[in-house]
Amino acid sequence: MVTVCGYVAAKPTIRHFERGTVLCSFPLYVSRRKTEGEEVPPLKFQVEIWGNQAETAMNLLDKGARTTVTGRLDEDHYTDKEGQPATALKIRFAEVLDYGVKPAEEPAPASP
Repeated sequence: MVTVCGYVAAKPTIRHFERGTVLCSFPLYVSRRKTEGEEVPPLKFQVEIWGNQAETAMNLLDKGARTTVTGRLDEDHYTDKEGQPATALKIRFAEVLDYGVKPAEEPAPASP
C-alpha cells in the first residue's frame, strides 16, 4: 500500500458497469524536490477508485484539487504511439483520505 498527496491533473471520469460496479479514474501528479536547482518533472499516477467512494470522488474532485489517496501501487506495461515500450504507474483500489481544495478556493489568511 502507498499513500500519496498530489494534484488532480484532469477532471475525473466515471464508468458504470453492467453488474452495478462503479469506477472513478483520474491522473494525479505528485511534485518532487528539485535536485541541484534542476526542475524535476512530477510523478504521474493514474488513480482508480471503485464502489461507493467512486461516486463521491467524482462529485468532490476536480482538476487542480489537492488530494491524498492510499491504495495498491501497480504498473502497466504498454507500447506507446511511437512503438516504444512504456510503463504507467497506477494506484488501484484507492481510497481518498483528503478531498482538499482547489488552489483558487484556498481561504485568504486571517487579518491580524
